[in-house]
Amino acid sequence: MSERTAPGPSPADPREHVGRRFPGGVFTVEPWRAWLVADTVLGEPGGEVAHPLFVWLAATGAMGVTWDELFAWFGATADDGPMFGEHETTVHRPLRVGATYRVSGEITSVDRKSGRSTGPFDVVGYRLRLHDAADGVHVADCWNSIIFPRRG
Repeated sequence: MSERTAPGPSPADPREHVGRRFPGGVFTVEPWRAWLVADTVLGEPGGEVAHPLFVWLAATGAMGVTWDELFAWFGATADDGPMFGEHETTVHRPLRVGATYRVSGEITSVDRKSGRSTGPFDVVGYRLRLHDAADGVHVADCWNSIIFPRRG
């Protein structure tokens, strides 16, 4: 896994987090986990190539902060109801079972929006990159967004 860091104070303007880097970490695609994921998604367990879902599992599993710490960066908690927004995975080279990957990334955007029934909310985008720890090759990108409701 990765080391955990204190979230630090949340700035008054969440856009100040754009460019903030994740501490990062490492993730190994363990054979037992690859088997379970393949079986869960009705794939063929036991192969040498990990299911593409591992890009997201590795990226978020080794981004270097917990979900609670990430939420705190934006002055929120799980009780505030943050929601998973959009997701995009780009695989440059398939992830291999047994391989270890270095994860790095940053906050890419913060947009304040307002909905008629939901009221104000922030959409926070972040990108995480995976590099093969053995040869340093950039193997995948994972871009996600989180929606933070901003109630009263």
